[in-house]
Amino acid sequence: MIFLIIFHFLWIILKGIELIYFFQIKEYRFDRLNSQIKEKGYFPFFYSLSIKLPKRSMRNLLLVLFHLAITSSVFLYSFEQIALYDFLAYSLFIAPIFSFVVIASGVLWTNIPSFLLIKISQYNAMNKVKKSKAIFIGITGSYGKTSTKEFLYQILSAKFNVAKTEENMNTPAGIAISINKNLTNKTDIFIVELGAYKKGEIKQAASYINFDHIILTGLGNQHLDLYGSRDNLITEESSPIALLQPGNKAYVNSSVPNLKSLKKLKTEIITYGGAKYDSITDSNISQSKNGISANIHYQKQIFSIKTSLLGNHFLENLMPCVAIASDLGMKKQEIEKSVKSVSQIKGKLSIHKGYGGATIIFDGVNSNLNGFLSAIDTLELFPQKNKIIVTQGIIELGAEKRSSYDKLISSINKSKIKLFSTDKLFSKISKNNQVFTFNDVSSLKNNVKKRLNKGTVMLIEGKFSDKFIKTFI
Repeated sequence: MIFLIIFHFLWIILKGIELIYFFQIKEYRFDRLNSQIKEKGYFPFFYSLSIKLPKRSMRNLLLVLFHLAITSSVFLYSFEQIALYDFLAYSLFIAPIFSFVVIASGVLWTNIPSFLLIKISQYNAMNKVKKSKAIFIGITGSYGKTSTKEFLYQILSAKFNVAKTEENMNTPAGIAISINKNLTNKTDIFIVELGAYKKGEIKQAASYINFDHIILTGLGNQHLDLYGSRDNLITEESSPIALLQPGNKAYVNSSVPNLKSLKKLKTEIITYGGAKYDSITDSNISQSKNGISANIHYQKQIFSIKTSLLGNHFLENLMPCVAIASDLGMKKQEIEKSVKSVSQIKGKLSIHKGYGGATIIFDGVNSNLNGFLSAIDTLELFPQKNKIIVTQGIIELGAEKRSSYDKLISSINKSKIKLFSTDKLFSKISKNNQVFTFNDVSSLKNNVKKRLNKGTVMLIEGKFSDKFIKTFI
């Protein structure tokens, strides 16, 4: 009997630690966690255990201590209550549910100090913004925000004192922290990445910032499950443009479905992309495994662009950056020189030497349909005959997951690429032997390792643990 009690106790503790990890990567949001549970399935999520440790932080430490205190109290009390003791011994199936209830309660409890700290941080950020004479540029959209932000930062830094939100810190807390840390009285330009999962969240994150310019990178189906509908997604991601004052400019990807309604706004809309009527266009595009070259056309100027960036979608990210740089007074030669020096972002189709002498293309920051398709095209540029993709799939696509995967499989079927994934939907769609799915990441990793050699190029698409990445890079 005592062994059953101990086993039950350990299962609850370990599952709780894993749940803290999942809450952490979902920003302690119940809606995002629920979306992941629905994708994975309730039974596999609760009744599988793959010890994943949360990062070291004060909040996670409090959650661990809370979990240990509650769980230990219940089990110690059971030694005095025979009915509870017997129940715990013969009800192992409730262990994951008990863990979830405890951790969820802890998350709700720690939301209170977290909320207060965010509000204090936002108040301090608001005061800094009010006193600042910097030009504020906001970047919104479903995909490509971080790349566009980093490219714009590197280009403008050739002439101006530029600051930005760090990494992918695009939440209310992340934006406020970045402003408090990076905005100074010497800052000429501050670039803000704006992220959201539901209507109203962008306003909540940056209502105290009067943006001078906005870039809308594009509207796909990222986080569609959380938004609830495509209309909600479109409305929210493009909402900052409506707040611009007359005379300010919005640089908008012409593929967005609400372009006509945006053009009715008082602000100047400058479109970019592949349409003939776009204000910013490209031509003479050349792509190889060494990078991209092209001409970007804007306001009767032709900018000759050469960069080591991989992937045609990065050219789309560069187009509004070139236009903004020109509008802010940078000369043609300055822009061309600064674009040439733009460096590859690790995890954004960056190239690395890999296990067994293989070439690794690391696209592991966030996965989206457009980026995934572009990554497949990039993989095809390499001369190696053995081409492999490893991925855990794309998260939070909601009702459009099947149609998105259909496009991915269609692209893969046109090549000799082999795809290895833990997402079983890929194998349900594919009708040939190019797709291999596994029950867990460990099995996937062990199988792929055997296939790597100097004649292999492998694309890591989407997020994996640091331990997984270090196995191959």
